[in-house]
Amino acid sequence: MPTETFDNMLKTVLMIALMAFAANTMAQSNAPLSLEVAQQRARFARDQMSDAESKVRVAEKKDQIAKKHLDDAKIQADQAAKALEEAQAAFVAARENHDRAYQDLKRVHDSMRGTPKPQ
Repeated sequence: MPTETFDNMLKTVLMIALMAFAANTMAQSNAPLSLEVAQQRARFARDQMSDAESKVRVAEKKDQIAKKHLDDAKIQADQAAKALEEAQAAFVAARENHDRAYQDLKRVHDSMRGTPKPQ
């Protein structure tokens, strides 16, 4: 029985020591950072921010270029649509002229059939 009491006391002491060690570790993690560590973290954060700003500038430049290309493409599309309309109008006019000429030719042909041929 005395060994049981000793074992229980030993377990209690070890448990207290572990709890004290854990409390000490937790207290150190909440302790203020050293100046050097804080400076390193600040430099790292500044570098990340600079990289992000650089990426934003590149993305904005690409966006501006893409918008310029889009505007140019819209202008070209408008010009092509106008040229298509003009070509279609010219085609309609040419078709009407062709139809009139064909009708004139047919009338002349029909009238020549009705007149006797000179011998």
